[in-house]
Order: sequence, then structure tokens, then C-alpha cells
Amino acid sequence: MSRFITARGAGAVAAVAVTALALSACSGGGSSTSESGAAADTAKLIIATDSDQAAFGYDPIRYGSGQRMFFEGIYDSLFVLDQEGKVVPQLVTNFEYSEDQTQLTLDLDTSATFTDGTTLSADLVKQNLDSRGDPDLSGYSAFATGGQNEITDVVVVDEDTVTLQFAAPKPGFESNLVSPAGMIVGPTGAADRGSLDSAPDGSGPLTVDSDATVKGNSYLLVKKEDDPDADDYPFDSYEFKPILDSQARVNAAISGEVDLALLAAETQPQVESAGVGLVTNGGTVQNIIAFDKAGALGPQWAEPLVYQALSTAIDREAFVAAIHPGEVPTANALPADSPGYVPELEEQYAYDPDAAKDLLAEAGYPDGFSFDFTISQGSQRDMEALQPYWEAIGVTMNLKNAASTEELFTVVQTEPLGGPIPFQWTNPLGPVYGALFGFANFHKAENPEIQAAAGAVGASLGSGDVDAQATALQDLNSAIVDSGWLIPLFEQLAPWAYDEAKLAEPTFPGAEAFPLLASLQPAS
Repeated sequence: MSRFITARGAGAVAAVAVTALALSACSGGGSSTSESGAAADTAKLIIATDSDQAAFGYDPIRYGSGQRMFFEGIYDSLFVLDQEGKVVPQLVTNFEYSEDQTQLTLDLDTSATFTDGTTLSADLVKQNLDSRGDPDLSGYSAFATGGQNEITDVVVVDEDTVTLQFAAPKPGFESNLVSPAGMIVGPTGAADRGSLDSAPDGSGPLTVDSDATVKGNSYLLVKKEDDPDADDYPFDSYEFKPILDSQARVNAAISGEVDLALLAAETQPQVESAGVGLVTNGGTVQNIIAFDKAGALGPQWAEPLVYQALSTAIDREAFVAAIHPGEVPTANALPADSPGYVPELEEQYAYDPDAAKDLLAEAGYPDGFSFDFTISQGSQRDMEALQPYWEAIGVTMNLKNAASTEELFTVVQTEPLGGPIPFQWTNPLGPVYGALFGFANFHKAENPEIQAAAGAVGASLGSGDVDAQATALQDLNSAIVDSGWLIPLFEQLAPWAYDEAKLAEPTFPGAEAFPLLASLQPAS
């Protein structure tokens, strides 16, 4: 199966312009040439990441999107992202919702073959998803009982058909079955998840070379012998090196120790000055998120003007320069390259403490108010930097350290605000229904403007009308920001250093921080 088609064996080629030039000039067999005319080195691609890609072994459901690139060649997924960032089927050949959107039926491609020679079946998909109550499988946590995307039952219809049942309508649920959460483990691994601690059990064309792998230091992925899809990966092998220190990753990229490295935003000037290739992808927006949108913890939290005051009180330029240098300040919920980006929001919510005070007075709180905010080690610097901006307009935020992980999880019920929290908008309905009306809406608030805009987005995505999509996304963006359900802070960049003599400029699926592994092409 090509890694760029919509379904295994479906014969439907996805319209992706991943590497038209590269593919016309080179093949996976190493025939590409550099500018000097020498054959490009396709023996091994060495990739430096900021975290251990397999710290808990090789069960993909124990991880999140930060490990997607590592696992996507090892495991096939029910759905994947194409190079445009759209959700498309991979192990699924067809899918259909019931009229009330409480059931999702998946037709499966049963040609996918696992390590032990067995093939995909509806029973295996059910066995995988029925592990959603396992607390170790964090990728399934939202599917478990009480989760924001709870699956109430998985029903085998026949050998190659399975139906997922939900307690409430779940439009766009397929976006939750994208890798790694949608990756399917073979029968050996599904029967004994502990076996995945030392070896993977996937149907992808790559596997881990255990003899050449040193846990926590270097992971070598090699092609399976005689796998029909192996040619989709142009390099013979892929080595992932976790280098936790950001400066060490820069040094490794500049010295040529690695061919591709994920960087911290503030280290970009170093890479540029060294003449090393640099490419960045935005699309992830960091926000303060409203947990109490209904006024359950205080009447002010049901008032959009209060959130607008808090947003207008923030000097985003100064905040980002001090705490997140290299990132991009924004007052938009959607990223700058989205058709839903609204430039006027930057002006409307520009730093203006006097206007913020006026908004508070209009909302009925001329003397301000105070509230508690529980911080973690990761959020402390951000919230300490925001604290004086809100203090200046009369709003006192009392910061307190979380006593436990459990306390951090419960603040969605007990405190009005949380974050900073990242949102990716590759699939807009995912964060809307999964977060804004999902886990971050414990008090069951309604917002007709956001709901109407989200409905229009869904309809426009199905119609293929580009202008209608842009209008609907802009309406959604404005409705979210004006409601205060999100207070955007900055757009987070994902910079990558790469060896221009070895690798063509990487491309990204939509707003993802990581490229698709199969999309990485030799320099030509």
C-alpha cells in the first residue's frame, strides 16, 4: 500500500503534492542525485527528536502525536492524515454514520498482514478497541467509559465490518481514529500487550531492528523483507535518536551527526547562521481555556465581556518575547495560514488595559474580582507572566501548585480557567467537539454561535466549496474568540534543521509538528 493513498488496496490515489519533483527525479532505490551529480545517500536517515520515541516499548496506544512519525511505518491505522492534513482512511475502505450519528460503521481491508502472518479482521479491531479501559493505554483514554469521546460498544457485523456505538452523536469521530490512536496491533500483541514492551506487532512495512537498537539512545527502523509497501519509504533504514537537550540537537544538526532534527524555536538563528537547512511549520495555537463557561463557579464566567477583557489586557508581543522567544503572538484561535484566520481579531484584542477595564465595567465588574488557578511545572512561567497583566485591570489570579496529577485533572470541574493548552486545527471539528464541548465543558455550557459555525464548517467540508469553508472557518474563529472559550496567546512553530545535501525540504501534513515519515525524500 502506498503511504499516500486513501485506503489499502482501494486504488484511490490521494491528491497530494508531496514530492512530485522528487518522485520524478528519484525512486526509493537510491537513484536520486545531488546537485553535484553524485547519487544521494539513501542508506540511512538519522532523525533527532526531543523525546524518547519508545520509552514505554512499542505499543502505539501508549503514546500521542509526538510519537506518530516513529510508529507510522510500523503500524497501519484505521485513519491517517494525508499530506494536506486531511483525515483519510487507511485500513478502512469505507465508513458511514447512522442518521443520528451515534454509530459509525467501518468496512475494513482484510489484506493487511501482521508479523505472525495473520490478516486484519473485524474481530481484531474489536479486540484492540475493547482495551480502551486499560489505564496504561493513554491513547484510548478518551474512548473509555466517561471519556469525552466514549465508545459504548464495538459490534462485529461480519468478518470485515465493525460498528462503533456512542452514547451521543459523534460527528467527525473518524478524526479520533487517526494514528497513533487508530493504529491496530496484531493478534499476538493484542492478546498480550506486555509483549509489545520488547517488540512491535504491526502490519506496516517497517519494523525495529532489535540488534541495532539501544533503548533510550537509538532506535533503528528497517524494511520488512518482501513487503510490497516497503518502496514507499525511499531510505533503506531510519534511525531515531532522542536528544533531550535543545542545544545538543542544534549541535548534532550543525555537525552532521543527524540529518534531520526537531528544534526549539529560539535556536533557529543558530541553525541559519551555520548555513544548515531550516524549515518551520506553524498551526498549533497555545491558549488559555475556559473551563467554567456557564457561570457555575461565579457569574462573571458566563459573561463573554469578562473573557474579552482578560484577552485585551495581555501584551502578547512582550509575553512571547520573554517566555516563548521565536514563537508568533496571536489573538486568533485558528493559525495564520488557515483560511479561517481573521486579521481583524488581532486589532480587536490588541493590548489595551484601559479598554480591558472598560469591558470589565460594562460586564458589571468595575472593581474586578479574584480567582484561583492551579499550576503545574509546565505552566508556571506562563501564568506568572500573565498574572501582572490581569492584576493591572483589577483581576487577581491566585496561583497555587498542584499537589498531585489527580488535582490537575479535576480543575476542569473546580476552577474557571486552565492552560496554556495547545490546539491544532487540521481537523476543526475535533477540538470543537472533543474539547470545547467535550472534556473542557464539565458544566455543559451551550453556545449557539459556536455550534452554528461548527455545523457550517462540517457542511462546507463535505461540499468541497472552498469559499464556503473559508467563511465558515472565519465565523468559527470569531465565535470562539469573542465568546472567550479560548484566549489565544501564541502560535507555536515546529522548526526542523535538515541536511540539504541529504534530504529534500521536509513538508508537513497540515498543521502537524512532525512530517509524515514516508514523505521525507532524498535530496535531488
